[in-house]
Amino acid sequence: MKAYIKIIIGAILIGSMFAFLFYRDINSEVVALTTKEYTVNLFQVGVFKDYDNALNYQNKYSPAIIYEDNSGYYRVIIGLAYHEENKVKLESFFTTLGINYYIKEIKMNEEFTEMLENYETILIKTDKKEVIDNLNSSMLKLFITYLD
Repeated sequence: MKAYIKIIIGAILIGSMFAFLFYRDINSEVVALTTKEYTVNLFQVGVFKDYDNALNYQNKYSPAIIYEDNSGYYRVIIGLAYHEENKVKLESFFTTLGINYYIKEIKMNEEFTEMLENYETILIKTDKKEVIDNLNSSMLKLFITYLD
């Protein structure tokens, strides 16, 4: 009888170790699959290696922020959009103002894009310059605050 108990306890221990190892491996894969990245479009008007140059250039645009990317460049950003409709709207808006820009795509997480949705929902529904300016300014502040 004691031999059977030793075999059963041994089998449970070995089975538990394998289950733990498989769970850990599968759990890391599931986390990797559920961490989605979303493309956000930045309306960039300048790229600088020197922060002071970016700061001087930023003063030409209101509102504008300076965003330091992973490669150490300072990017002067005047707008951002997550939804294609708002990207098109801001393209038209900045073109009408005579601003030359470059659209840079970056990857952001779901948490940020959900916060951005609150502003973009209103942006989709308006054509008033003042409202677009205010929403754009708020989205830029949200972006820079989120990065900090």
